[in-house]
Amino acid sequence: MRGVETPGTRAGRIAALALLTAGSLLAAGSPALAQRGQPPQHEPFRNPYAWPGLAELVEHSDTIVAGEVLDMRSAWTADRREIFTTVTLRTERRFKGGGRNLVRFRVPGGTVGDTRMTATHSAQFMVGERALVFLTGESGRLPRVTSGEAGKRHLRTDEDGTDRILPGFALAESDAGGLGFDTLDDLADALSGPLAALSR
Repeated sequence: MRGVETPGTRAGRIAALALLTAGSLLAAGSPALAQRGQPPQHEPFRNPYAWPGLAELVEHSDTIVAGEVLDMRSAWTADRREIFTTVTLRTERRFKGGGRNLVRFRVPGGTVGDTRMTATHSAQFMVGERALVFLTGESGRLPRVTSGEAGKRHLRTDEDGTDRILPGFALAESDAGGLGFDTLDDLADALSGPLAALSR
């Protein structure tokens, strides 16, 4: 019957009207939403979650060393809000700073008694492992690992005695698939050549 509105048709009409209104608002607001969070046109986009490249790690690190983890000790901070672990590494090769045979630095997280605390994206270490570490000094405190987990690389010794860095370093950020530096010798060459100014 024409002109008679049942509860079902009225609900359908209201739903259609709501969808139409929401679509209009979204279309009107889309240019503003699209611009929000976009980098300026003259600046290239940089993924905030991407690992820093080798040049950036070198520039922001005071010490770069490779060696074996000898000891790890966890303790509460003075206010008992956080746990930090002090890592002791025996230096086998030095690339920047770190003139001592033993280098100590701290990483967030660890286990004290029955309490275990972990930190997202923090570098993880184990006694006995060999690693390449990039460290940033802090006044009056032990250094920390530069850029969290990005500032630590595992080392593996090949059959021919070559110390391989896992994972290696890309030649450029845009070439993340191709490793340009994947041994400690490659790193030494880079720091005495194209990255020499950054390693001083």
